[in-house]
Amino acid sequence: MSKIKGIAFDKDGTLIDFEASWSKGLISLIESIFPDQINKQQILAEEIGFNLILEKFVGGSVFVNGTTDDVIDVWKKHFPELITEDIKQKSEMAFRNLEPIPLCNLEIFMSDLKEKGYFLSVITNAAEAPTLIQLEKLGCLHLLDAVIGCDSGFNPKPSGDTILGFCNAIGLKPEQIAMVGDSTQHLTAGREPGHGMNFFVLSGPATIDQMSGLADIILDDILGLPEILEKETRPTFLS
Repeated sequence: MSKIKGIAFDKDGTLIDFEASWSKGLISLIESIFPDQINKQQILAEEIGFNLILEKFVGGSVFVNGTTDDVIDVWKKHFPELITEDIKQKSEMAFRNLEPIPLCNLEIFMSDLKEKGYFLSVITNAAEAPTLIQLEKLGCLHLLDAVIGCDSGFNPKPSGDTILGFCNAIGLKPEQIAMVGDSTQHLTAGREPGHGMNFFVLSGPATIDQMSGLADIILDDILGLPEILEKETRPTFLS
């Protein structure tokens, strides 16, 4: 196996606490679409895998795995009267002041990886512009060699195009890249171009069962990553 030289991180559920970061904004968005219509709000939430009462996300759901367009497509199947651009505007308002809650001190964590010589990227199905703002707030944007969102010019995850985009940006081969994520979309994106290793972290909404056949290594969170990478030996593929 080629030595891992680049690391592609998912953002939500991998670097930041998914529910703590996104639940309040999603509730605000849902309420803005159907004000004072509890039944319709409940349908919007359920269809994208969100429990309004518990403020919890379902692993593998469209909000967890998909893009804004994916979410809107699901909603419009139930409420065809919804207008895409109107929802996007409401979404921008709802999440404008999102405060990402980091799962560790990301500046220190990524600084350590950079000192060890790794190229770093964040590849997300969120839009690029708000992602850049969030990473700046988290204090780690300056440590990244690439930030790729769903609107950055590549087919979004689960396509492997984003991984190849990272490779092209830094001059590495896919087998030299490790993908670190908390959902099937992220790890499928890693498998497609034949990259080096897939790390699944349990810090997001997805479960171990959902990762069957996709993860090389399962970690509680990203803090276990450096030790595994230093071994430089590809583990047995999990089935």
